Amino acid sequence: MCGSSRSLERGPRGEDNSDGAEHDFRRRSHPTHPNCHINEAEQASTEDERTEKLRAAYWGVAALAWAGVAATLIITAFDGYAAPTYVEEGLFAGAPHGWAGAPERLINCLSYFTELSNIMVAIISTVLARRGHVGAWGRATHLCALMMITVTAIVYATLIGPYEVLSGFALVTNPLQHIVVPAAFVGTAALAGPRGGITWATLGRALLIPVAWVAYTLVRGSFTHQYPYGFVNVWRIGYAQVAINIVAILIGALVFMALFAGADWLIRKASQQK
Repeated sequence: MCGSSRSLERGPRGEDNSDGAEHDFRRRSHPTHPNCHINEAEQASTEDERTEKLRAAYWGVAALAWAGVAATLIITAFDGYAAPTYVEEGLFAGAPHGWAGAPERLINCLSYFTELSNIMVAIISTVLARRGHVGAWGRATHLCALMMITVTAIVYATLIGPYEVLSGFALVTNPLQHIVVPAAFVGTAALAGPRGGITWATLGRALLIPVAWVAYTLVRGSFTHQYPYGFVNVWRIGYAQVAINIVAILIGALVFMALFAGADWLIRKASQQK
């Protein structure tokens, strides 16, 4: 549907043209007769105006995501969050109060899937806002961020939020990172794109960050005996159950990305018919 240099679809012989291609917000113009140059110019002007508005939307998402990440890290470093009343054995806890515990608290904070997903959203939103298009790896990064932030929102809404009692700074940062940023990013992606360019290679690249996070979490936990979430808490449920949980999560990630790819296809088809 859109691209700044060449087609995002497969070539006539089925070869993958996605690598190196740039995916932007604009639709291609396909003239069908020699008298359509004026219409082409008007359409190009309209599409350029639309692109600028949508890039502005990504600037808004980037601002929200970076604000959430920065605020969370600063508050964590200054030990500003209220201590939880109960911590499951084997989960992050025990960092010294004050500056002595700041390094451990910051590392733990950055080890949460929530924080990583918000950082991914902040980075790719900034890239899209600045450039208006991405290459093959950027397309995979956008799909990865879309999947990760959606998982973050769903898990929080169903498994964490209903049972969590917030206070202090958490009343602002928790909803910002678990509700506002996910809604803003998913909504902007639906309206602004990028469109097309999703291949099997894209799906494989999009899984690299989640797989790396799982590996890091398990390796680090084997030394610290602490984990960010109960479903990877080897200390309590053991490696066998953790492995089952991880496989289920990766399957779920693939399902989410397949749904996003399908939605992207439907949006492109609907746009081409206008």
